Amino acid sequence: MDQAEIQKLELFISCRALKDLVTLTVSDPFVVMLVQNQNKWFEHGRTEKIDNNLNPNFAKSMTIEYHFEVQQHLRFEVYHYVDERQSKLIGRTDTTLSAVVGSKDQLIALPLYDDTNSKGGTIIIRADQVKDCADQVTLHLRGNDIIETRFWFWHSTNPFLRFYRLRKDDPNPVLVYETEQVLNNKNPVWQPIVCKAQKLCNGDYFMPIKIELWDYRTSGQHVLLGETAVSLDQLRNGEKQKQFQNKQNKNKVVGTLQVTQFILNQKASFIDFLQGGLQLNLLVAIDFTASNKNINDITSLHYQDPKGTPSLYEQAIVSVGDILINYDYDKKVPVYGFGCKPKLNMINTNETLHCFPLNDNPDDPEVYGLQGIVQVYRDTVKRLSFDGPTYLHPVLQQAMQQAREIKDKKQDNYLILLILTDGQTNDLQITIDDVIASSHLPLINNFDWYWQCRFQKYGSFRQ
Repeated sequence: MDQAEIQKLELFISCRALKDLVTLTVSDPFVVMLVQNQNKWFEHGRTEKIDNNLNPNFAKSMTIEYHFEVQQHLRFEVYHYVDERQSKLIGRTDTTLSAVVGSKDQLIALPLYDDTNSKGGTIIIRADQVKDCADQVTLHLRGNDIIETRFWFWHSTNPFLRFYRLRKDDPNPVLVYETEQVLNNKNPVWQPIVCKAQKLCNGDYFMPIKIELWDYRTSGQHVLLGETAVSLDQLRNGEKQKQFQNKQNKNKVVGTLQVTQFILNQKASFIDFLQGGLQLNLLVAIDFTASNKNINDITSLHYQDPKGTPSLYEQAIVSVGDILINYDYDKKVPVYGFGCKPKLNMINTNETLHCFPLNDNPDDPEVYGLQGIVQVYRDTVKRLSFDGPTYLHPVLQQAMQQAREIKDKKQDNYLILLILTDGQTNDLQITIDDVIASSHLPLINNFDWYWQCRFQKYGSFRQ
């Protein structure tokens, strides 16, 4: 399918008139969204829990890929939260993603039914196309002179904020964020808001963001005090203060919202970096320690099958390398081995080496393309005496040295280090130290990008 036809949608969920499953108070609902795959249901995500509320608007949304030509079946289950081990079903409904998207304003209301087919309320689902925006917003807010809603012994207010998207020509605002409540405070300072701009305004910096001021009540019957609106464009142009107005009381001013800090970090995407001239270089290191077992042992990860079936290491090289090699601008890849005694022409020793060029050429360890990596592996693996222990430090030092040269030459290059290993290492602490020390270098080798093989026999190795 054409990638352009695949869109990401953000689903916003609300419920109305939920069935109350609690005697003394009211239910604490949350919603679980499931998707159907091969006639089985799988959980896709869930909202936050909202206490004491039969008409909840959930701030946590669900993101899902939308395929026009595929019937994507969805199920929404609404539960009352009891404790960490137990929840009670209020009701569920089944629909399709196309039904949501095809509804007017991409908004659909569906009845909920429990296991006895009794009505459990209504769920409202709204879809918004996710715009490509990686920019991050940091927002520090405080309130001033918030109106008191309690008197005598209970005077003052417990203020919190709700943020809504306001789409053009759409009367239905969408809740996208909610702050914590600040107890008994007319001049509250809320925790900093750190989120993607896409979350607040879907990447539209001119979209008005409605901000409601509420007074928190433990009963769940929170009181709306007032509202205001602002756009990210206004904030980045220096807007510092907005008045909360009560539209039900002749726009009476009920407090002030003060922006004490606003930061918009515009984050470039991977494609942006490539289009800007960034060049990537791949470096590969392969584990030949004895823990992988002899190549003639059928249980070995390097097993050389007489029938020609690739070893698990070769399968990993192809699986991962086939992706990464596309981003290497010249396709020339240095390949190293470690943890063995090489018996090659130029490199022939009874000493265990922990970083050596697999092509037997210390002056030029590069091979060309994915096929070159596979071929040098096949040609060399039978001429190595597997040993140990497993040290990653020498390989990391080699990569760091190349990264330093790139940095010193001020080149727009970035080095990707691919380490293929069975997951066992005997120098963990120094490896961690190397990762920390390389954090300022143009080198991807930290634990988020530390590539390891997934060998079925030994399970998947965690980073």
